[in-house]
Order: sequence, then structure tokens, then C-alpha cells
Amino acid sequence: MALFAGRKRMQLKKLREVTACAPWAYGRYRYFLEVRIADGLTRTLTVILKNPSTASAERSDPTVGKVEAWARRNEFCRVRYVNLFALRSPYPQELNTHSYRVMVGRENDAWIERSLEGADVVLAAWGNLNGVDSKKYEKRIAEVSRLLEGTCVRALGSPTKHGYPRHGLMWNGELPLFEWPLTL
Repeated sequence: MALFAGRKRMQLKKLREVTACAPWAYGRYRYFLEVRIADGLTRTLTVILKNPSTASAERSDPTVGKVEAWARRNEFCRVRYVNLFALRSPYPQELNTHSYRVMVGRENDAWIERSLEGADVVLAAWGNLNGVDSKKYEKRIAEVSRLLEGTCVRALGSPTKHGYPRHGLMWNGELPLFEWPLTL
């Protein structure tokens, strides 16, 4: 079921332009990534994932590619990416080798809040723990949930068998969109 079922789909030229990345240069952290994916549309999607892998101002990665494909099908103009943890790693379990403060990143909360400004849809998409320490994971979800208070947060598809919102890499086919209950 498409997000806007019944609406005639527009034929859009495929576009991918990174309009913001914090920091712009590839580094230890990525706090924020914004990508314009269509001209002639105005809607903004904010996606909250687990932690950044390799996507940057210079290149995409499989998760970002999957999310952008979904956003194009549902007629969004831009996608903003933020994460529970800002420390980069393609292997989430490696986050455990760092202190909690290092995992989160000192600027992360401010960038999450900024990503909500003007967002038409906010999607929780952090998925299962994938090796991240469960106490740290639950603590961070609660902290981010407090940042999201008053925001209508949604998720795509049914929750995982562990009760988390489906990760963006797992957005296959036409999944239903539903309101995600925040854990405060």
C-alpha cells in the first residue's frame, strides 16, 4: 500500500544532490545528511536510523539507496538522515568498543532536532540491536524519544520480532506506514 494511494504518480527525473552534510568532509562522525531527490516536489522526509555507515557528501550506501528509492516512490523532494548514534561504522557492534558519549556524538541531539524542522514525515528506522549493547541502545532510544516528543513519528512495515522499527535497509515492497509509539 503506497503512502498516498489513489494519487496519480508523477513522472520524475531521477536526481540526487547532497544539499547538506555535517560534517561535509568524511570523518569519524556523521550527524546529518540531506539529499534532494526530486525537482517539482516540496515534501521532506526525516529518517532516524541506528548509526551512519559509509554514506557521505560524496557517496551513497545501500541503506541510503533503499530509503531514497522508497522516498521517490512516495513523492518526496528531499530526505534528511540522522541517527541514534553519530559514530560511523558499517558494523554496529563496533560501537561497543567506545564510551556511550563517543557513540552518541556531542552534536547529535542538536542535529536530530534540526532535522525535524519543516519535516512532513518523520520515520523511525533504527532496526534491531545488531550487536549494540542493549542497555546503551535502550537508553539512547529513550533519549531520542524525548527529543521527538510532540512529533508524529511513524514507521514502515511491522515492527521487528524484537519490537523495533524496521531498519531502512529492510524497506522492501509496499509496506504500510503506521504511527510509532515513542518510548519515554
